[in-house]
Amino acid sequence: MADEILVTGARGAVGRAALEALVRRGARVRALTRRPGPAGLPDGVTSVTGGDLTRPGSLAPALRGVSALLLVVVAGADVRAVTAEARRQGVRRVVLISSGGIHDDVAEQPDPLAARHARAEDAVRESGLEAAVLRPRWLNRNALWWSAALRSGRPVRLAYPEAVTAPVDERDVAEMAAAELLADRPGPDPRILTGPQILSQADQLAIIGEVTGAAARWERIAPQDWRRELQDHVPVEVLDVLLEQQATLTADRIGISTETERVLGRPASPFREWVRRHRGAFVAD
Repeated sequence: MADEILVTGARGAVGRAALEALVRRGARVRALTRRPGPAGLPDGVTSVTGGDLTRPGSLAPALRGVSALLLVVVAGADVRAVTAEARRQGVRRVVLISSGGIHDDVAEQPDPLAARHARAEDAVRESGLEAAVLRPRWLNRNALWWSAALRSGRPVRLAYPEAVTAPVDERDVAEMAAAELLADRPGPDPRILTGPQILSQADQLAIIGEVTGAAARWERIAPQDWRRELQDHVPVEVLDVLLEQQATLTADRIGISTETERVLGRPASPFREWVRRHRGAFVAD
């Protein structure tokens, strides 16, 4: 469908993987980066610098000549203005990476992060562009939060080790985005994306230990202590959301999505395979 595609969030895990997926499919791709300098982009990708989703008017040069846009929302982005600028520049389709934390058919979202993504979804759907929304749930790469402790041999400190998710590989999210960007027409909206298995945080650490040989130990700490330890590294609003989610995440509240298999023709990638690819993050040199 798209003769040239613009990918935002190109330095992020999903954005970078989407660039690779699109190049493999033979697409012509531009990567939006806010700052000049080496971006480590895949061969064949054009880097466009200076565009900023928080300043939609700055995006005009990057959007000119583009027919499809992969939109990864950042804090402060005015998605309504971004999609309006995209339409002015001739973009026809937008694929939004949203959040599996959104609740449908509610007057108010349960937390600020879900509310931000819900506003972005509304803006995309009301933009007049062909629109597709992907809602990945917990990403595998969130396990990298534990890498420093594991590399040093310390136990990972968890407030809710029994909290479960169905973590999804960022490469699967990216492959799904590429498929939507290049499809003849957008697919069902939204598409909920999960991995193939329900795992607690303790389960994930056990798998990391099995795959890497690391002493993947954990210890339970009080929620307020967990929050205090991370508040200098993670926005407090994010920590509060995570604590609330973890306190209520049980297996009977988690569903496994089959969207990846339906669209890509293969099962979603297991967490174990993701750990194999990222082994170096969890073991000391």
